[in-house]
Amino acid sequence: MILLSGPWKLGYAYDIHTLKSEHAGEDQYGRPRFNTVRSTMGQCLYNLKYGQQLSEIEKIINILNLEKDFIEYLNNIEVILPAPPSNKNRQLQPVILISQEIARNFQKELRQDIFISANYEEIKNIDTNEKYQRIKNNLSVECRLDKSSNILLFDDVFDSGSTLTAMANIMIENGYKNLFVFTLTKTRIAD
Repeated sequence: MILLSGPWKLGYAYDIHTLKSEHAGEDQYGRPRFNTVRSTMGQCLYNLKYGQQLSEIEKIINILNLEKDFIEYLNNIEVILPAPPSNKNRQLQPVILISQEIARNFQKELRQDIFISANYEEIKNIDTNEKYQRIKNNLSVECRLDKSSNILLFDDVFDSGSTLTAMANIMIENGYKNLFVFTLTKTRIAD
């Protein structure tokens, strides 16, 4: 697992998202194409997110079930808070689906009603500081949790860290201190 630094007590990504990516020319519309090799977890997540292959959720849970460090890390967690969808127009919401299965398989409370996002546009490929501000300004929190609970903030991919940092800072501003982070993958190069 990969250590993730931020305004939380401890955070990890299970694995790197891609192992390598090479430019392979342009498609018929002149857009760049790439030959990308992903980690096992990265490929599962890619297949779920962009191929809508729901069978990948079971593979992801099986991978996590075999990781002793993940199981130990999750032992002290009481509540899982998934990141709100970055693209509300996406029919399949991977973060929600995966967090539901993690909570079910590891017998953790899942709260999807804590973070509410007013953002309806994707915010990829913008400056990290602007991304953070947009996320934080569009998030509101319904704080109805015990402030002493060990809370896991969950997202699928750690890129710039803007989403999880905004979530953590909002929780800290509302008096929550026992914050932990977990993502399935981490990009090699942040946006």
